Amino acid sequence: MHIHLQSSMRIPAQHYHITKFNFYLRFIRHYHDAGPLSAKAIRQSFIDYFVQEHNHTFVRSSPVVPFCDPTVAFVNAGMNQFKSVFLGNVQPPCLRAANSQKCIRVGGKHNDLGVVGADGYHHTFFEMLGSWSFGDYFKKEACELAWNLLIGQYGLNPSRLYVTYHGGDSALGLGPDLETRDIWRQIGVSPNRILPFGSDDNFWEMGVTGPCGPCTEIHIDHVPGRQFAAAKVNMGCSDLTEIWNLVFIQYNRSEDGQLKELPCRHVDTGMGLERLVAILQGKRSNYDTDLFQPLFKAIHKFSRNVPVYQGQFDEEDTMGFDTGYRILADHARMMTVALADGMFPDQNYKLRRVMRKAMLVSQQKFGVECGLLTELTNYVADSLGDAYPEIVHRLKQIQLIVNHEEEVLRLLRLGAAVDWQEIVSVKPELSNLDIVEMPGLIAGYHELRAYARSASVNESLVARKSTVPSAAIRFEEKCIEKKIKENTELFENSIGSASVMIPGKLTFKLYDTYGLEEDVIIELARVEGFQVDVNGFRHLLNAAKVQSKESFRSEAENEQMQQIFHQLIKLGLNFTEDTQKYYYKKENDKYVFPPVKCKVKAIIVSGKIVSRIGPGTQCSVVLDQTNFYHEAGGQASDSGQLVMKDGTQFHVTDVTNYGGYLLHHGSVNKEGNDICVGDIATAEVNGDDRLGNMRNHTATHLLNAALRKIITVTYQKSSHVTESSLVFDFSVYGETFYVQNVEQLEEMVQRCVHAATPVKRYTVSADELFSLENVTLVPGEVYPEEKIYIIEVEADGLFTSREACCGTHVLNTADIRDFCIVGMKNAGSGTRSLVAVTGDYATSALQEGQQIAEKVTSLHAEVEYFLSSNVSAHEAEQLDMKLQKLKQKLAIGSHTLPFLVSSEELQKIEIIGKKLKDSARGCLRDELETEMLAVLANNQQSFLVHFLQCSSMIDSVPLQKATRMCPQIPVLLVAHSEGSVKAKCCVPKTLLSETFNAQLWMQPVLQVFKSEGAAPRGQDPCLVFNMKGKKLQPADFNTLMKDALQSATKFAELHLGPAKTQEQS
Repeated sequence: MHIHLQSSMRIPAQHYHITKFNFYLRFIRHYHDAGPLSAKAIRQSFIDYFVQEHNHTFVRSSPVVPFCDPTVAFVNAGMNQFKSVFLGNVQPPCLRAANSQKCIRVGGKHNDLGVVGADGYHHTFFEMLGSWSFGDYFKKEACELAWNLLIGQYGLNPSRLYVTYHGGDSALGLGPDLETRDIWRQIGVSPNRILPFGSDDNFWEMGVTGPCGPCTEIHIDHVPGRQFAAAKVNMGCSDLTEIWNLVFIQYNRSEDGQLKELPCRHVDTGMGLERLVAILQGKRSNYDTDLFQPLFKAIHKFSRNVPVYQGQFDEEDTMGFDTGYRILADHARMMTVALADGMFPDQNYKLRRVMRKAMLVSQQKFGVECGLLTELTNYVADSLGDAYPEIVHRLKQIQLIVNHEEEVLRLLRLGAAVDWQEIVSVKPELSNLDIVEMPGLIAGYHELRAYARSASVNESLVARKSTVPSAAIRFEEKCIEKKIKENTELFENSIGSASVMIPGKLTFKLYDTYGLEEDVIIELARVEGFQVDVNGFRHLLNAAKVQSKESFRSEAENEQMQQIFHQLIKLGLNFTEDTQKYYYKKENDKYVFPPVKCKVKAIIVSGKIVSRIGPGTQCSVVLDQTNFYHEAGGQASDSGQLVMKDGTQFHVTDVTNYGGYLLHHGSVNKEGNDICVGDIATAEVNGDDRLGNMRNHTATHLLNAALRKIITVTYQKSSHVTESSLVFDFSVYGETFYVQNVEQLEEMVQRCVHAATPVKRYTVSADELFSLENVTLVPGEVYPEEKIYIIEVEADGLFTSREACCGTHVLNTADIRDFCIVGMKNAGSGTRSLVAVTGDYATSALQEGQQIAEKVTSLHAEVEYFLSSNVSAHEAEQLDMKLQKLKQKLAIGSHTLPFLVSSEELQKIEIIGKKLKDSARGCLRDELETEMLAVLANNQQSFLVHFLQCSSMIDSVPLQKATRMCPQIPVLLVAHSEGSVKAKCCVPKTLLSETFNAQLWMQPVLQVFKSEGAAPRGQDPCLVFNMKGKKLQPADFNTLMKDALQSATKFAELHLGPAKTQEQS
């Protein structure tokens, strides 16, 4: 039974001993019958205290993947999921809330990665115990709730606690927060333990503008029995640290820096679970608690001859084993939680960096090449699974990803180690950087040097151009270019004479493209003697975060669009209302997309806002409302027309969204009249194109759901939906995706289509989204806080598709009509790309596939008949040509045939062709002799130039055997097989001259085919010379062969005398 604490209850310090005993005793009996309090019990007691005893609502932790916030890579504080509430963008989920929020800090302002393991309290992953009041109670009750929990239920001695408050800030126009000071005094805190501090320590702000307010912090002395240590508060001392922060959000800071009282005030409190557990368990370090000790024991159990964890730091940890223990345990927790929440290493390089660092520690410190991290995920699941059941549910997927990443790392080290060691041998100062943690390090380093090289050279030339003649400068530039290419010491010498500034743009590229952190870039630059434009980099980084939801545009185009956007805002135009794109229905088994009456609000021509446009003008039109779908979520935009009252039509080719304004791109029909701002129009979408988009988009969802059913770990990397087809790119971890999987996918989607399952659309808030089970979200995508559309298909016995999606979809899977996968290819390491069609396109593909299968069956029968009969070589060649034609059609990848049919029939053709070739090879001897004897019998000249007809029937033509049949005359033979042409010529020794031999004779043939030649090893090129095989396009074969034979004949006639040569082609 819990002890109920009234919100107004105060526990004066003088009554501490009695209250401590009662609360602590009953707490232990309820949560932990024997031994110290467990982390699980402490976490639960915090939530129960607020939820059961003080009417708070439990709000489950949001994922560490910030799906609704593009400004951070990870959720790094308890308040992240309530940011929009504080900003006033959404309604709070309740008046009072409490939870334990999963947090990760590995970058930006809150970056604990570099110091993890070095001390006893920094972590990449931690839990933030939090309580909130949204316009309900404020300072007094917040302070009372915190104090009563700490010294009552948790039994902390008030003599170990200090509180701080905001001491005022003249720059902000704020006096000291005496209200908070007085509240602490009323609670019973000794006045000499209530300390004022400045804004750096006791004023919270979300950003440069927006919600902000003073905060009060509770600090604890970790040295029991110490009388008074107020001087250590906020001094960075590890033995006296903050334990709980209470933020009072009561102001809004405007762009001019002025603070104004908020009409609705909030409370946001946060207390780190790991630190609290260490305090309540009486441990000097967070790592000594039951959150980490099981992990340490597992590390020792699975390692090779390493000492047990001793809890040593700094110089006491002489071998670095304890630091390794801490890093490995911390990183195992972080990666397990991140992977469980749907984050993938190839989508987040910071996660991959943490994983690789852990793998290196496992190998280098504990002698375990692979498997230790996978084992540790089991212990993390045991520790955190009760609070966060998604870890247990997704443990198999987590372990597959970890195993996959270990293999990726192994291959990377094999390929990159040598290159990096070469760099380190020249620049040993870089040896502290690890290529494994930063795969882009080598490429980024080379790009940095390349820029500095060009900058140094340009600076040197600019300095000389004022005093040196231009001709000399041009000569010098050429010399410099030559020396750079020769990798001389010019660059090394030049950088010493002038400091090179690495611009913010390049620094951002090194960060964004190559995954190098700011400190790493600065270190690379320092070693090379360069400087970095840090301010320029941070400006670009902030701009990139702001624009993370914008589509990619050129810099000039983006600047132009921003100007237009600001002009539209100044005109007072509301954003385009486009919800009517979802208002469609079926009537008489046909989709109806009702037209929408709208008004022209703005017209943009060549980047300028105009008031009217004439016939034929290309422009963009902004409407007050529309039923057109703009390009988003991988789905192509609608096309159609805007019909004016006078019948003039504006043909819409595509629609894009810029900051809420939908731009309808197109032109006025040439027969129409002018269109002006303010005109009334009717927006009509192209129904056929829209329906095609809808079919393919819904099919994409079904494909994704089916894929997750048959593959353990997979995620959508991208998709592209048009009216004619869909392209779906996905990653696979720890498994191989086979052709058989394509068959499974296609069959599952077809079954869902034929089951005529309803397609549901509904909206949820971000909070509701995270409470739904099995919702598919695209990694890296940012979703709104409110009105997130969910598309749901529950296919009984097959799968459930439930995705957050803003696209348009059919109302029933039967409306997809048919489904067919028409292409598959590798799209990078571990990535596959599928192409599929629906509707009439799918029906047509399936029908054509059936026809192709019938043709292959018929050809098979013909070949079998040939093999059992005495058929001529010419007939065999005709059969082979048919096979090659079919093979080309199947292999061309035109996406008009079912992929399964193409794959299966190609295999059949290979088998049939092999049988044909084997048979041809068996009778080639006779065919070759017959053909050569016939040619020689009709040739009465002194040389022979000939194309072997029988060569097309075999993949390896023995030309040497043919040339031996005519040893007395010069002979040049050409063969064509498997799409490749080759040639051989022989000249008797008695006919050699300075102008005629085998090598010279072959030259015109080589020129025609643009090939190369050589004599067989150990033979005289004057006597024997071969042309290497050269692939030919079928369309070029006849022309090139004719030209080659004619050229060879003319050369022989010129040097051996006129002759009539038999030419078979």
